[in-house]
Amino acid sequence: MNAITFDAYVLTALLTVATIGSIYLAGRIAERRGRSFRTWAWIAGLLIGPLALPLLFLLPDLHGKNGEHA
Repeated sequence: MNAITFDAYVLTALLTVATIGSIYLAGRIAERRGRSFRTWAWIAGLLIGPLALPLLFLLPDLHGKNGEHA
């Protein structure tokens, strides 16, 4: 008997979309804060997932306090 229902497929699809979105968002936020897009996309994608987003805000901004880009 197959115990997987339609709800499980919907939940899996939503989690997949959220994970892919967090990979891109973590990379872009990291880039704006003076960090590597590629490194943080990998961190978000493989290691900690959506938890990379709050971690980026806890780390200091490498551009400085005036907000100028390097």
